[in-house]
Amino acid sequence: MRNPGRQPDPSERIAAEAEFAEAARQYYEGIAEPTRRFHEAIAKASGPPPSEPGMDKSLVTRQRISEITKEMDPTGEGLTVYAIRGIVDAVRTP
Repeated sequence: MRNPGRQPDPSERIAAEAEFAEAARQYYEGIAEPTRRFHEAIAKASGPPPSEPGMDKSLVTRQRISEITKEMDPTGEGLTVYAIRGIVDAVRTP
């Protein structure tokens, strides 16, 4: 059920939406390249050694990658093994 109370001024709402949209655009443009590099680094670390590309073992286990992301994340959240798997799959899929 919609609140029947006062509604914000439409011009203020439109201005706030535009301001937020611009901030969101700048944010996502700003993180695009670092995110791409981060994802590529995850895929590379979880891949086989360059000296033995056919090996089925990874340079760094996904569990250790997860631990490292938690250590480096200021909030301590990091990435789960499942999130890492999804990133690796996305990077390796053309």
